[in-house]
Amino acid sequence: MTPHDFALLAQEAYSVAPDIGKADSASRAIVRTTADGLCVAFPGSDNADCWGADFDIVPVAVKGVGEVHQGFWNAWQAIAPQVVTAIGDQPVTLVGHSLGAAIAILAAASLVMAGKPPAAVYGFEPPRVSPGIGVRSALSKVPVHLYKNGLDIVPDLPPNWQHAATLIHIGTPQLPFPNTLDHQIERVILALSAQSPPA
Repeated sequence: MTPHDFALLAQEAYSVAPDIGKADSASRAIVRTTADGLCVAFPGSDNADCWGADFDIVPVAVKGVGEVHQGFWNAWQAIAPQVVTAIGDQPVTLVGHSLGAAIAILAAASLVMAGKPPAAVYGFEPPRVSPGIGVRSALSKVPVHLYKNGLDIVPDLPPNWQHAATLIHIGTPQLPFPNTLDHQIERVILALSAQSPPA
């Protein structure tokens, strides 16, 4: 599967009933069997509970990874047992957009700490998840693909925090300054569909 395919899964996570969690919460996911195996996709912010998680930026200490964004961590923890059960012993690719990307990243770190590293992580327009480099270190042996479209401001937040991997820049900015128009999953999909396939 291509990054474009995974972005389409991230988009689908917004539009269908979740397989795990509640539709009106920040903690929800869809589970799909794909050409690359099992995939769990987390949607981004589209309700009040999501916005509450986004703005709960107090760092919380997590064993093995250091301090992380409390709202994102709590959103993951609320469905972690169900996701782990759905995965079982299968390799899994974790996917998400925005808040969903942050949850996918922290889910991956959690799985690594449990001795069940994911096959890969695809995060589209991810906010930063940690003030330190513990998450990046925990995921150093996992293929983590984080995409930033145009001049989307969300991947620059919170200021002075860290990403779990180097951002891959895609797309043409909608505006000549940091903005949220470039954040939309539809714009991400458009940018990825315009890329040439690898040789």
